[in-house]
Parts: sequence; C-alpha cells; structure tokens
Amino acid sequence: MRKISFVFFIMSFIASADIFAQAVPEAIKWMSISDAEKLSKEHPKKILIDVYTDWCGWCKRLDATTYKDPIIVKLLNDNFYAVKLNAESKDKISYQGQEYQFDASKRINTVAALFLNAQGGYPTTTFLDEKLQVISIIPGYLATDMMQNVLHYFSENHYLTTDWNTYLSSLSSVTK
Repeated sequence: MRKISFVFFIMSFIASADIFAQAVPEAIKWMSISDAEKLSKEHPKKILIDVYTDWCGWCKRLDATTYKDPIIVKLLNDNFYAVKLNAESKDKISYQGQEYQFDASKRINTVAALFLNAQGGYPTTTFLDEKLQVISIIPGYLATDMMQNVLHYFSENHYLTTDWNTYLSSLSSVTK
C-alpha cells in the first residue's frame, strides 16, 4: 500500500510540476533585425525593435521590468518579431540588402539610425509593419501598462484608423 501511495505521490508531483511549468511565462523571443526580416518575408508579422546601448540605465530597467511582465511577453511573442538592437554594435549588420557598420565618429551602428528619431536617445522602441516600413518611433522608457496599450494599438491595427491620443482616451473612458 505504501508503494502505491508513494507512486501516486510521485505521479501527482510530476503532473503538478508540468502544469506549473506551463503557467510560467516564456521569455521574449529576441532576435536580430536580419532574422526578423527573413521571418517576416516567410510569415508576415509586425516587428518591434528595442534600440538600446549597454551603458543605458533606462534600457536595463526596461529589460528588468516591462520586458519581464507575462502579459507583455505573451503579446510580443504572439504578435511581433522582437528585435534587440544594440545601437553601438561594432558588428556588420545586414538589413534590406545593405550592410551597415559602426560609425566611430557618431558612436552608432548606422542601421540603428534608421530606427531612431532625429534626437536619438535610448531606449527607443520602433515598430515596423509587415512590409518593414516604420510605423512609429517611441523614445524613452515604457512602463508595463503603457507598453501594453502600445502593443495593442499596433498589433490590433488601431493605428490605421485612430490617432494615439484618441485611442488612449477611449481606453480611459472604458475604465471609468
């Protein structure tokens, strides 16, 4: 009888461990801009580009908070190809048939300039549509709740018919 109880206990433990493992959110599936471009050609999806630097404190905070949130992880993995782009990468980067490299005088890999606004700044979150056209460039840290709103705005194509402020106002009126 003890043997059966022990076996039942082990089987229950394994089953509950499996359920727990499924409940733990995955991490964001980060990739290079080159890989996102290739995947997007095969299976079109919008692209989120996180433009960062190694020395940027707000970039690190974004990684430690917003990008660890289970809702953000799911929204990103389900609806976007997520790209991590170190703006100061010294590596050659291929994108849309061109090779980009580090420009020492400007301290930036020239591909990053495509995804930053005129002022620059880190972190910057850039969204591309399924045809690799820039939809929006958002400078600065995005807290989890704001990132969630932004991800819905782009993934559900609200940006095609509604400006950002109107969209945000409609969310506020829903919660009142």
